[in-house]
Amino acid sequence: MDKEKDETKNVASLIIDLIRYFATIFTLSILAISFAGFLLYYYAPDVQDVSALFATGGANLPYIVILQIAGFSLILAFFLILFISQRFIIKMRFWLRILLIFISTLITFSVFAVIFKWFPVNDPQAWIGFIVSTFICYTISLGLTFLKFKIERKKYNKLLAKYKEAQNKP
Repeated sequence: MDKEKDETKNVASLIIDLIRYFATIFTLSILAISFAGFLLYYYAPDVQDVSALFATGGANLPYIVILQIAGFSLILAFFLILFISQRFIIKMRFWLRILLIFISTLITFSVFAVIFKWFPVNDPQAWIGFIVSTFICYTISLGLTFLKFKIERKKYNKLLAKYKEAQNKP
């Protein structure tokens, strides 16, 4: 019976993680595309017709694009669970996990870009721009992650020092 409860808890935890990752990726993707659409609308209106993402001239996101982004977000959420959580791959170096997430993002986005014509796939400049912008976003994200790790490490080291000090007092 306890094994069944543990199994149920694990499945529930997995579903919660999937929903959390999906919601985060979906929200950030919609915000990024909305921001890009806003910039295109005001600063490069002639480029708007090039991408299916901005088929409405940057005025809004079509429902079909929102559903495409939802599918993209769900696939990336699966990759995050696979590579970040230690449920499936227990012993893997942090940098290898990051690299696999980066590669899976590039591949997933590339497939969606080709299928849904998110940008002109025959234009090498568009691909270079995508790869460069993805690399920049991942670099910023990693920098923020390491900053968070550094702040947390300092916080926990202080707490540990206080705990040790309290244990040494008579």
